[in-house]
Amino acid sequence: MKNKSIILITSFFIIFSNYSFAHDNFEKWLNEFKAEAISKGISEKTLEVLNNAKPSEKTIKLDRNQPEFKLTFQKYKSKVVSDYRLKKAKIEYKKNKPLLDKIEKKYGVNGRLLISLWAIESNFGNNMGKFNLFHTLASLAHDGRRSKFFRKELFNALMIIEKNMVNNTNLKSGWAGAMGQCQFMPSSFLKYGVDENKDGKIDIWSDKEDIFASMANYLSKNGWNDRYIWGRAVSGKNFNEPIKYNKKVKHLSEWSELGLHQTNGKILPKVDIKAKLLVIDKSNKNLFLVYDNFETLLKWNRSNYFALSVGILSDTLINK
Repeated sequence: MKNKSIILITSFFIIFSNYSFAHDNFEKWLNEFKAEAISKGISEKTLEVLNNAKPSEKTIKLDRNQPEFKLTFQKYKSKVVSDYRLKKAKIEYKKNKPLLDKIEKKYGVNGRLLISLWAIESNFGNNMGKFNLFHTLASLAHDGRRSKFFRKELFNALMIIEKNMVNNTNLKSGWAGAMGQCQFMPSSFLKYGVDENKDGKIDIWSDKEDIFASMANYLSKNGWNDRYIWGRAVSGKNFNEPIKYNKKVKHLSEWSELGLHQTNGKILPKVDIKAKLLVIDKSNKNLFLVYDNFETLLKWNRSNYFALSVGILSDTLINK
């Protein structure tokens, strides 16, 4: 019993010491960061958003447990392209079509794609995150895994406040610092955010004009070409050893010659375009031919699962 008590007391002191060290270490890091921010032109007034910032274990834990690291593509897709989202996407596409058509004409990005991104990124604006933007970025910047990336994003977030680009300083985000209904990182907000309604602010939290225009602007400037689709699911009974061709790029005609066709049995379109084969899992059943537009979606989010799900959901909105 005595030995057990000693172990418990020792464990308590180890845990407390680790927490105390992490907290002290964070405070030192934050003070150094603030000094650098001031040297780069950030005012002390703006830096008040970092008052009471503390290292967040929850944020760091979420950073290490992202869905694609744990789920198969089918399980991931069933979550993000759920029956609810399929139905809701059709409703929202119809409801917002006049605005989407206007955005499409100006930026050259179809409304189906914008609705699909909106659905998956924030569940049509219903899940924008409840984390304090500045505190969560500070936690990730202090953490060692991707500190360089998040340090830059924290500077960018402060610059948004410094430039008076938003209506308030109490900005909320997801655990990784993605903001608003389109879940832009601060760097994307600064580079691609659009004040479409010309009210002097970029509001990706509540104004659909700014939200859809900012999304379209991002895709347009990153190479989206609305003359083409993102890609398609394919199959082929006589297509042997798919894994051997994974990530290989060939003309559609060459893929046809190798035995690939559309999942409905029809031949691949006779279009002079190159496509990359993606073999998504070990079963070799989830095969996709993807075009340059898919690479644009990967610039939005580097996850193949994400980009495929956006494309698949957008295809359900095509009038057939």
